[in-house]
Amino acid sequence: MSRTMFILAYENGEPKPLDMDLLKEVLKPYVVKADENFQDALIQLADGYQAELDINEVCIGISRFPPGQFFDVLAELVDRLGATVIPMDRPTILRREGDRSSLPPEGRENAVVVRMTGQALETFISGG
Repeated sequence: MSRTMFILAYENGEPKPLDMDLLKEVLKPYVVKADENFQDALIQLADGYQAELDINEVCIGISRFPPGQFFDVLAELVDRLGATVIPMDRPTILRREGDRSSLPPEGRENAVVVRMTGQALETFISGG
């Protein structure tokens, strides 16, 4: 897949800083390359696919993401960070209904709850 998605955590309608220690803990087994500030990271999954992540204090951007195990890692990361997935060509993805009130008002209406499993995320993001 070659679409773009963003991972953000919200509080009172505003992006809040991501827990970088937790982010690194989840990604560590898969990182094959990262800069010293952990702002650009390349991960490789056991199924052989790779993904590049652009990371800053409040957002993870992923421009090209593969099928398969990537979505398992994404689901774990999003769930543990208490984050939201914003695919550019699909509605915003929430972990649970209670997360809706944390979004900015303009993002609440069309957001959907998707079970945080790799298969459920991949199916939804793929349009299935």
